[in-house]
Amino acid sequence: MTTYKGINGFAVQSVASDPSPLDEGQVWYNNATYAFKLAGVTTVGTWAAGGNLNTARFYFTGAGNQTATLAFGGRTAPAETAASESYNGTSWTNTPSMNTARAYLAGCGTQTAALGFGGYIFPGGSRTHTESWNGSSWTIVNPTNTARYAGAGSGLSTAGLYFGGDTNPPAVRTGATELWNGTSWTSNPTGLNSARKYLAGCGIQTATLAFGGVQPPASPLNATESWNGSIWTSVNSLNTARKGVAGAGTQTLALAFGGGPPFTGATELWNGTSWTSNPNSMATARGYLAGAGTQTSAIAFGGSTGSASSATEEFTGPGSPVTRTITTS
Repeated sequence: MTTYKGINGFAVQSVASDPSPLDEGQVWYNNATYAFKLAGVTTVGTWAAGGNLNTARFYFTGAGNQTATLAFGGRTAPAETAASESYNGTSWTNTPSMNTARAYLAGCGTQTAALGFGGYIFPGGSRTHTESWNGSSWTIVNPTNTARYAGAGSGLSTAGLYFGGDTNPPAVRTGATELWNGTSWTSNPTGLNSARKYLAGCGIQTATLAFGGVQPPASPLNATESWNGSIWTSVNSLNTARKGVAGAGTQTLALAFGGGPPFTGATELWNGTSWTSNPNSMATARGYLAGAGTQTSAIAFGGSTGSASSATEEFTGPGSPVTRTITTS
């Protein structure tokens, strides 16, 4: 008779709790729940509720990963906010605020080393403001070269990228691209092929993906562009055109979620060549939200549902390890 031990050379391990991390194909017996279990992988991505933001907001940004996230800036109803919050994978904690309250800003970096730049202050218009976060406080640093709002950012607090937006006043969509070296911004000679605002991006300073947004008069875009450190190249488009979209991941493994109009929870995955629609959407359809993390472990927070939202959702993507119980059925 063929046995598990005969095939694998060892018996099924009996443990009091499920092991972590998991290896695909791993089998064990959980003697606390009296069940045989198997480590598999997800075939589609799913969203699950996380802890709510303390300050409901939209037109803001964030940095970090799913279990260590920073949210900052934005707009509540009816004013801009300088509020900053930190997420530990379960709940948000208020942290020291930014020096300048503003909406429509962009950002990059990690939970303990972030950069916030650009934005809009009513009624004055777009801004060049840049602030650096060291894990405990915000410091005003050198401004961007082009005053704009509703652009997108990627990279680290020492090597950031800023692209797209609107220069209002006057109201002109821009593809302007700037690089941050940890001290100052440098304008790149060439910008996005599709000048736009309300777009999203993810990646690092030398390898970024930009997607979605809006151009005049008001139609949302599905345009996607890839950045190699010096130029942008148009690549395959999103399946759902949208503005106010958020993103997570890298240039070759990206996630796009949310946006509108109308507000949506639709989620798409980028494999380096094309976008695939994920069967499961966010529970809260919304736009002008923020995102962080990786394609397989992302976080979506805040946004607008018609009013400011505090909702946080966590994404477990295809290929992520999961525990399955072995049954006889």
